[in-house]
Amino acid sequence: MTHRLTWADLPTSVHRRLELLLGGPVTRLRSCSGGFSRSSAEIIEAASGRALFVKAVRKQDNPGAMQLNRSEAAALARIPSAAPVPALVDAFPNGDWFVLVTEVGRGAMPEEPWTAGDLSAVLAALDELQASATPCPVPDLPGVTDTLGEDMLGFDRIAADPPADLDPWIAAHLDALRAAARRGIDALDGDTLCHSDLRADNILLADDGRVSLVDWAWASRGSRTADALQLLSSIEDPDGALEVDRHVDELLVRHGRPLGEGTDVLAGILAFFADAARHPHVPAMPLLGEHRRRRRDALLTLVRRRWERTIAA
Repeated sequence: MTHRLTWADLPTSVHRRLELLLGGPVTRLRSCSGGFSRSSAEIIEAASGRALFVKAVRKQDNPGAMQLNRSEAAALARIPSAAPVPALVDAFPNGDWFVLVTEVGRGAMPEEPWTAGDLSAVLAALDELQASATPCPVPDLPGVTDTLGEDMLGFDRIAADPPADLDPWIAAHLDALRAAARRGIDALDGDTLCHSDLRADNILLADDGRVSLVDWAWASRGSRTADALQLLSSIEDPDGALEVDRHVDELLVRHGRPLGEGTDVLAGILAFFADAARHPHVPAMPLLGEHRRRRRDALLTLVRRRWERTIAA
């Protein structure tokens, strides 16, 4: 049973406006998986085959999700059509509701566990996007250092109030990790259009290999490596088959950046999950706590490996 709102939860007035955009009554519904908010995430389709992607939420369901949907609508309205992003169709308030409508992205989310082929295809697409989106073509976006910087100071918050179950390796290296995370924030600065929330459920892969990036609520300006590092930090690779560590190094070499910079950024992302994993359960986002704990544990392995090679050395 999904935690998301569905078509049936939306008022008749929203149904009517969406069917006008669609060009006819909805004959087919497809709910999209992934994500953590209460916002609906559905593809509606008419008998003609015309389809639209709809996200809708009320403030009472999740105030944060409503604001993110508004931010995404504002960003999509300004992202160039050449970017691998489904185009904005409409965005409107309706009573207590805010509704975001886009074209439907082609393809499906990468399967998890990731395959080597899918990972290589997405990393190549990100390199192409960053090459074409520097300088940032969308004016007035916040910097990645602003949108993610506070999150990446999680080790500072842990130092001020250490949890009883703090991992012993983190405890032993806490001061150095705090410094690394601050360097990592600085390394994210730049003037490239960045998605800034990149993980598998925000990516679509088509059969022809084309990649679409969806859910642009956190669109920002940052470094050319910011999105790829965030994606690589999200990939679980317990047996090393995907060689995530090697992909991090190759990304940095391609962009002329020192290997330690990747370790610093990953340490900052680990700081967020290590801090956030101890937060109380959020009823409106029931899957979020487990996600944060899994990401903390998986990312710790990668950071320790890189730390011993690029920092401790």
